[in-house]
Amino acid sequence: MYKSYKGADKKNKFQVYKELNKLCKYWRGYPDTYFRFSMFLKDYGDFHKMTSFIPQCAYGRYTRNSATAYQILINDKILFHDMMRAYHLPTTERYFAFCHGHFVRLGSIISDSEVDSILSTISDNRIFIKRNQCGEGSGVSVADYRNNGYYTKDGMLLTAENIRNRFNDDEYLFEKRLIQDPQTEQFNPDSVNTCRVLTYKNKVISGALRMGRKGSFLDNAAQGGIVVNIDVETGRLSDYGLREYDVTKYYQHPDTQVPFKGVTINQWDKVKNLVEHTCQLLPYYRSVGFDIVCTPTGPIILEINTGTGVYASQMGRDYGIADSFLKG
Repeated sequence: MYKSYKGADKKNKFQVYKELNKLCKYWRGYPDTYFRFSMFLKDYGDFHKMTSFIPQCAYGRYTRNSATAYQILINDKILFHDMMRAYHLPTTERYFAFCHGHFVRLGSIISDSEVDSILSTISDNRIFIKRNQCGEGSGVSVADYRNNGYYTKDGMLLTAENIRNRFNDDEYLFEKRLIQDPQTEQFNPDSVNTCRVLTYKNKVISGALRMGRKGSFLDNAAQGGIVVNIDVETGRLSDYGLREYDVTKYYQHPDTQVPFKGVTINQWDKVKNLVEHTCQLLPYYRSVGFDIVCTPTGPIILEINTGTGVYASQMGRDYGIADSFLKG
């Protein structure tokens, strides 16, 4: 990023090397935050401010989960969904799952004809298909309704037989499309925009609104999305958002031109309460990232991540969240 940036406001190589070396010693590891948050620019001279952004290597040391046996409960999407239902926690509606040659719905194996019957009665214009145990949006695709059926992007009609042939011995989930509330939808109606809520020792320490770009159903920053910080106490959005490895500050969504300044997430208190209640039911994890969707009927849990990246939780902030771990 430093090499590709052509602006005259970047520091010289010697100063960059000096600051990187100092941060390496401070964090006892590579400070990837230096380039992610444009610390190589000349107006970024406060070392205390630099150390306020915790890099992934340090985050991993502070948050390493000792109860590794419980990680599968949230890393495995099939188990996760079943657990959410068992605890009466709001989550996505699943039509069925395909698991190593079997179709499963509500804990029971169902026949191919039942799968085809379910597909024929769905009224939504889109079905989400998720690969089990994948992250960062890499295992998510959609099937859109047209010509009296649901078709994937490459033209496959969703039927029990075609699913068997396509996915063979893998594990996939087929879920209902989420409808988000108008407030979060306004920023980008093409994607389900989520609140990324980071916890540490069962407390909410950071929030961020993740929004996709026009034409993309993914909100993930790694896929080019915009991330805006949410004030944990008030639910208020920061004035600007950021993209991964981009020095530009976005004061409005680049596709819809909806500004961020002055917006307070209406359901923020409910989001925090849901996250902290879930942490009480699942006290096994030192730090996890919740992806929460605000819907017209309230917030629901899209997923929980044990190996979450800490970057989205620090984007669009004047200071990072390192103190939450150093003083926690």
